[in-house]
Amino acid sequence: MLKSITKNKFDVVAGVTIIAAGFYLAAITHIVPLPENALKLISEVSLDVMNILVASVTWLVSFLP
Repeated sequence: MLKSITKNKFDVVAGVTIIAAGFYLAAITHIVPLPENALKLISEVSLDVMNILVASVTWLVSFLP
């Protein structure tokens, strides 16, 4: 039970952090538009992170019966 409570707290904190970071980036880009090369870098990094997450989830699911 302690593990599930800790995991749920981590999920909530991670979700709130992601939402806050998204709003922060949206506010910054709305106030001060980022240059094209910065937007390109952000999109490349976000795609790389998504690829890593998908690969990690796929690897973890492979252990399920």
